[in-house]
Amino acid sequence: MHTLIPDKLHIDIRNDSVAPSGRSCHPNNFPGADRPTCMSRYVISDHHFGHANIIEYCDRPFSSVGEMDTTLLDRYYEAVDADDLLVHLGDVAMDMQNGRETVEYFQQLDGDLLVRGNHDVGLAPEEAPFPVVDSCILEHGDHRFYCTHRPEDVPESWDGWVLHGHHHNNDTERYPFVATDERRVNVSSELLNFRPITLDAVTGLLDACPPGTRLRDVDAARTYASE
Repeated sequence: MHTLIPDKLHIDIRNDSVAPSGRSCHPNNFPGADRPTCMSRYVISDHHFGHANIIEYCDRPFSSVGEMDTTLLDRYYEAVDADDLLVHLGDVAMDMQNGRETVEYFQQLDGDLLVRGNHDVGLAPEEAPFPVVDSCILEHGDHRFYCTHRPEDVPESWDGWVLHGHHHNNDTERYPFVATDERRVNVSSELLNFRPITLDAVTGLLDACPPGTRLRDVDAARTYASE
């Protein structure tokens, strides 16, 4: 049993070794953890749907917002099955007014839990049709993750791993995809090639990384895993 504990909300998710009726198991989306799983749990942050300026700000390989939004959705659907679970670590869209765009895009992702980012502030948690929190603790196997949009908001007393976003690909010297000494994993969408990643893949990679390992993005992680 894996336990998701978002602040005062408590959700239990069971990863059975046998797939539900009518659904086959599939491999994880990272070479370092390719054992078959069912009802996988995915994480990602910072899609920024509909945000034109993010293309230049993060040097995204898109010529328009329409191309970007279509590609983000396509890559999501390529990776995530209907029975899987998505924990989004914030900034679904550029929506600081009334939350409408955040809800619209999050429902297109069929997301399960939103850890609110600084561009999701227009969405009041009590008005959302899905769970919205500012932080949560996520347990997967022997790993415990403090999930937050901004890593700067992690309590000083926390001594486990951190899953975060916010920094995109703008400061990968300080905030790479994996920083083992700081016990941080940056799941900003640019570092994942805009595809959500499973917790099995993340924990499999962390188990294989010795102290001092720093991996800029999933491409660097794939190279590391193949060596």
